[in-house]
Amino acid sequence: MYHTTQPGDSLYTISMQHKTTLQHLIDINPQISNPNMIRVGEKIEVGNPWVLNPWRGNEWRMGMEEYQKGIEEYRKGRAEYRKGRKEQLKYKKR
Repeated sequence: MYHTTQPGDSLYTISMQHKTTLQHLIDINPQISNPNMIRVGEKIEVGNPWVLNPWRGNEWRMGMEEYQKGIEEYRKGRAEYRKGRKEQLKYKKR
């Protein structure tokens, strides 16, 4: 997949738009001799959008960690609720 540069574009902004890294763009575009200077209208390869990019893996891992923390908190809360419910039922029976 290619990106045609527009006024104001930089390799960094292009990498952000296509959810990849700056180093990845530099690596797959050997025709760019100076990464700090690109021309308007230049075709830059951004890679295959179907290939797992370096950030997507981290996002998934971080999301799973947050999910696990949420499950833990839910279980703790549920246990506290049950404990409180048992105490409440004790006092009602008296």
